[in-house]
Amino acid sequence: MQTMTAGTRHGLLLVAAAWLAPIGSTLFAPVLPHMIEHFADVPRASVLAPLALVTPALFVALLAPVAGLLTDRFGRRSVLAWALGLYAAAGVAPFWLDNLYAIIATRTIVGIAEAGVMTASTALICDYFTGHRRAHWLSVQFGSAALVATVCFILAGFLGNYNWRAPFLVYGATALFIPLILSIIFEPARGAGVKAAEPTVADSIRSIIDLRFVGTLSATLICGALFYITPVHISLVLSERGYTGPSMLGLASAMGSVGVVAGAALFRFQSRRPVGALLTGAMLTQAIGFAVLYTQSSLAGGVVGMFINNVGCGISLPLVLAFTMGKLPEGYRGRVSGLWTSMFFIGQFVCPIVVAGVASLGGGMVAAMAIFAGFTMLCGLLLLAGLAFGRAPREPATTGNPVVPVH
Repeated sequence: MQTMTAGTRHGLLLVAAAWLAPIGSTLFAPVLPHMIEHFADVPRASVLAPLALVTPALFVALLAPVAGLLTDRFGRRSVLAWALGLYAAAGVAPFWLDNLYAIIATRTIVGIAEAGVMTASTALICDYFTGHRRAHWLSVQFGSAALVATVCFILAGFLGNYNWRAPFLVYGATALFIPLILSIIFEPARGAGVKAAEPTVADSIRSIIDLRFVGTLSATLICGALFYITPVHISLVLSERGYTGPSMLGLASAMGSVGVVAGAALFRFQSRRPVGALLTGAMLTQAIGFAVLYTQSSLAGGVVGMFINNVGCGISLPLVLAFTMGKLPEGYRGRVSGLWTSMFFIGQFVCPIVVAGVASLGGGMVAAMAIFAGFTMLCGLLLLAGLAFGRAPREPATTGNPVVPVH
């Protein structure tokens, strides 16, 4: 049996497949007001149209664990190819539909497909690469996603000027991934060429209730929610400061989002340091960013605060993913990828709800930044105390199983 080693082309293709998550929301958001206007005759259109925006994230959160089981049972490559086809077909469908409820139904299918794409692509990255190379590709995945989201937002706004349906045509282009997946991506061999034994139900239960595993999933939920605070709400923060120009807010958001890229790159070069130390630094960095957003009233201060905050986010998410995936046997990797993806998207889904509640409690969006600064500072100090007393993980995130040959 011929063995192969995954290289740059495999990593780039899998990273590109993972871009579908930010593409799924950013292509839709800029045309939402035009969509509400078009369906003004539909009862509660102002509620239903935004619901179509968040529906995919909800279904990814619900079904990613199921997708993980399917990838372990039927193979990552097959699930990825079928999910891409479903994503392209359902994503482009609203271009021809003139029924709001039907559009929401297609967005449900987009979420189901997205669960398969995100779970399979992440599992394949962790199958193909170990140690420092895994950290590299996970950091590229998160860092590049921020840039892709910015580009897609601009593209959707441009296309939406001509027709609010036009951005949906971009979804169809994702079908081009399918022949690339089938020709380049290959199924990892399990256990050095011998199919690994399927974990028993008892083994699965023991692994899932393992306290460290539960801890990493809890950290994923928190980090996922924190990740979306400034990208989604920075315009509201700056609006309270008196900056309301759409182009100005868009440029400020784009500049601040570069912090995710910087944080992911920093994780790439520091991934051999202890997990506890990196997560402590990430939380304290986010706290500084929130504090700057609270204390600095200038536009430049807002951009700097968002940038610093996003540096911490860019470190934390690939860190907890690399640590989670590196600590379990390869037979669990698909379902663990599904659980991790689910926790991340639950964080994304609850973020606006939590922020709205905190802002209401604090008296505004600017005041909410002070509360989040205090929360992340507390998390960072608790982790620092854990390091001092030997309670925080001291092993590097990039340790894991030996490289598995593929065929």
